[in-house]
Amino acid sequence: LLYTDVARDGALTGVNVEATAALARDSGLPVLASGGVAGIEDIRRLKAAAADGIEGVVIGRALYEGRLDPAQALAEAA
Repeated sequence: LLYTDVARDGALTGVNVEATAALARDSGLPVLASGGVAGIEDIRRLKAAAADGIEGVVIGRALYEGRLDPAQALAEAA
């Protein structure tokens, strides 16, 4: 599943880890997080919740604006 927090999408305010993890736990399905990613700390927070079923993340504006280095994000997520 792709979970996009539309209130945060494009806002660079931080990803909604709690809601994404809750959806993954409640559905029993792997979930991709989207909306609000601001930087590497969001990747770290999502990785910490991976056991709940968060499988990945969509990074948009943070990447376009140079707030997140793709190589660093991939290394952190690995």
